[in-house]
Amino acid sequence: MDQTGSGNRLKVECWGVRGSIPTAERDKLDVGGNTPCVVVQYNSEPLVIIDGGTGLRMLGTKMCQGDPAILKASILFSHFHWDHIQGLPFFGPMYSENGDLNLFSTLRAKDLKRILEDQMKPPYFPVPMSSAPSRREYNQVSGHGSEIGSLSIRPVELNHPGGASGYRIDSPVGSMIYVSDHEHGIEAIDAGIAREAAGADLLIYDSQYTPAEYPRYRGWGHSTWQEGTRLANRAEVGRLLLFHHNPARLDSEASGILAEAREQFASTDFAREHLSVVLSKDMPRLRPVADLR
Repeated sequence: MDQTGSGNRLKVECWGVRGSIPTAERDKLDVGGNTPCVVVQYNSEPLVIIDGGTGLRMLGTKMCQGDPAILKASILFSHFHWDHIQGLPFFGPMYSENGDLNLFSTLRAKDLKRILEDQMKPPYFPVPMSSAPSRREYNQVSGHGSEIGSLSIRPVELNHPGGASGYRIDSPVGSMIYVSDHEHGIEAIDAGIAREAAGADLLIYDSQYTPAEYPRYRGWGHSTWQEGTRLANRAEVGRLLLFHHNPARLDSEASGILAEAREQFASTDFAREHLSVVLSKDMPRLRPVADLR
């Protein structure tokens, strides 16, 4: 995270990459145990955060250690299962008088407000969201897209129990698409994702299961690394980031999965906490990362 920024660039940084539930086991901490939270920043503009999993708590702590006047951010929610919202009650800027938060989803603004406030009511949480001193504005991302600073945001329908949305984000120097909590197999939805992903510099894709694991979890709303590589090839993206890892996934399994995925799409990486990707006009479009640590 860089609130000052430099040059003309789009930075994408992972603060939470684990799916379903946070994990604190020692053999999973190299990849990271926090649930989904991804930061997108164009130059020195305010942060755009995708999803509010437990990684949001660490991000908020980092933000509050800097200039207290720079606590402005936008948060896009893909959906409202616990692993995507459970960091919000612990997000430091929400409790600062300098906090200036714009909250987005594809739902109506009043429904977004109700859902987020409900998880912070007794008996679930001791501090009501309504009492937090930050400024909060609730917004609906239009089906045709919305603008946040220099970024263009377009939603894309995903296949997930209860519904979920991915987001394509375009900037003057590069583009990315976030496809978490999606299960492949419905052709109309898969085709829509492929259209939105076409030509993106970075694809973040739900890879919770291996192909061997997937049949046991069919219908749970998640995909595989293999489907991620197929989409990456179909949409001709620049890079693929495997994301939303199985809570049972061990650090020791990451290298094997990555090796198999790179056989299908060479420019693939395994998402880990604090892994960052920087897009700029001076950077070659296809640039695999050799060392993920």
